[in-house]
Amino acid sequence: MHRLLLVGNPNVGKSVLFKNLTGRYVTVSNYPGTTVEVVRARTQLGDRSVEVIDTPGINDLAAANDETRVTSAMLERHPEDVIVQVADARNLRRALLLTMQLAELDRPMVLVLNMIDELAAKGGRIDTAALAEELGIPVVRTVAVRNHGTERLAAALPRAAIPSLENVEVPHGAGEYERNRLRLARINELMEGTYSLRQPARPSLAVRLGFWAMHPVKGLLLGALALLGVFWFVGLFGAGTLVDLLETAVFEQRLSPAAITTLDKMLPFPHAHAIEAVPGSVAVPLSPVHEVELFAWQTEALRTGYTLTPGAELTAGQATRRFVHDFLVGEYGALTMALSYALAIVLPIVTTFFLLFSLLEDSGYLPRMAILVNRVFRLMGLNGKAVLPMVLGLGCDTMATMTTRILETRKERIVTTMLLALAIPCSAQLGVLLAMMAALSPAAALAWMLLMAAVLLTVGRLTARVFPGETSEFLLEIPPLRRPQLGNVWLKTRSRIGWYLREVIPLFVAGTAVLFLLDKLRLLERIASFGQPLVVGWLGLPREMANALLVGFLRRDFGAVYVLDAATGPEAILDPLQIFVAMVTITLFMPCFANFLMIAKEHGQRVAWAMTAFIFPFAFLVGGLALRVGRWLSGI
Repeated sequence: MHRLLLVGNPNVGKSVLFKNLTGRYVTVSNYPGTTVEVVRARTQLGDRSVEVIDTPGINDLAAANDETRVTSAMLERHPEDVIVQVADARNLRRALLLTMQLAELDRPMVLVLNMIDELAAKGGRIDTAALAEELGIPVVRTVAVRNHGTERLAAALPRAAIPSLENVEVPHGAGEYERNRLRLARINELMEGTYSLRQPARPSLAVRLGFWAMHPVKGLLLGALALLGVFWFVGLFGAGTLVDLLETAVFEQRLSPAAITTLDKMLPFPHAHAIEAVPGSVAVPLSPVHEVELFAWQTEALRTGYTLTPGAELTAGQATRRFVHDFLVGEYGALTMALSYALAIVLPIVTTFFLLFSLLEDSGYLPRMAILVNRVFRLMGLNGKAVLPMVLGLGCDTMATMTTRILETRKERIVTTMLLALAIPCSAQLGVLLAMMAALSPAAALAWMLLMAAVLLTVGRLTARVFPGETSEFLLEIPPLRRPQLGNVWLKTRSRIGWYLREVIPLFVAGTAVLFLLDKLRLLERIASFGQPLVVGWLGLPREMANALLVGFLRRDFGAVYVLDAATGPEAILDPLQIFVAMVTITLFMPCFANFLMIAKEHGQRVAWAMTAFIFPFAFLVGGLALRVGRWLSGI
């Protein structure tokens, strides 16, 4: 036994079991399509090092989709390896259909009946000893999310055997449908002696909530409550309380002055920094305009701005030291701006968002959301399954673009990719936008959400008309609504925060470096002058906002942070209508260069450039129209 192939239906816990066996974390979700690509890791079983391969979830070895093709290729490539079929104990009939197909390969197997606790809660019972005798292979009971049964599985692996189940006799020339019909007849015989179900007198609260979440009225109410919770926890507590604490108490009052003092000693030249009183406070938000202040303080601190000593002439060495000093701790400094934005402003926002997102994901709510929005998505030539990549896009549009592979047709994948790039804000940007919404009236915040929804529907419908083809059938497995496992939620949140730190911070530093160089070359002023007809004349924004729009081309969440500082910072320069216009424009930008590269990888460079050529002019068009409608409504 040198290799294990984890095979099973979608959403049965293969990825969790993979993590339990190997100690390596893989994205674990309660909806199909999570493990699209094959994942490998090595583990120690007894005195032997074994490779474990987690294959994509499949329902039928004969199905014609990417997941089945990948899994079938792995089975053909490793004909001597042990197959570990992971099954949902609550859906034994479906699992045994795949078991019979795998048995026809004459490969050593072990059957894992996962989620056995949820079957028991439904009143179900499986006689695993009798089932193992009928199949001729070891059968192991597990609860993967609690890591129960992993040791029993490891002990059963050396006993993996070729199934002794008699193959179904199929008439010559019979198709796959006829094969499966005969297989199911044999499965019914197996289940008669091994499976029993005694329904509880009343459905549990979780079952009732699960059905309510898909109800046309109750589902909308539950969704609205979920959105309110996200708004408070991410937009008010994360982007308000936590950002204020980190930005003020950690960076402005301590880290930035310490970095300035250190660099002044290491890179001396005749200058003096301004010293200002920096107030700080900690408050618990109750609403966008009400909060309960817990305590407040004030500290004298060095600021990035400075003046040269009067009459001082800088030597070449001092000028070089000044250049490096400004690059690190100047107005566009890598330490005072890039790290401050990335760690003090965006990190608390993405942390709170990733935490809530993981809770919703682990609870099984997201597939119910897909059911709820299916009719709306039909208007865009999509079905409810497209909401899964879009919800993932609230975490990262680049990775969500890759997960559009779960959609059946090329048309659906392109339309969804277009909408992701256009109007789905990633986690960092969404948190910043929620923070800016707190500076708007409830009517303006609602108007922004309705406008983004209208853009999604209109552009989606038009894109669906441009690309020919039919929308696929909407088939989606609904997992039970369950209490999230805190260990699993923590692993997901930690993994995503690690991705953010590795992926985003270097890009923030690069974006700040671009602004620094443009400032030193006196190009920022020229860009502002060049863009004045567009920024000032069409969008009605101050000339200084040209910088935000410039970095928004590089990465829209960085541009959004720039807008947030101009909207709510100590030197705010935007009025509510300008905040609204800036929010609309920045939201409709393409997320980042990495997203462009992912679109080119998935759909080709022609599609990527075509989307780019549409998105940026469209963003400015809608932003300018929003300004004019806002002025008309306010009577300006």
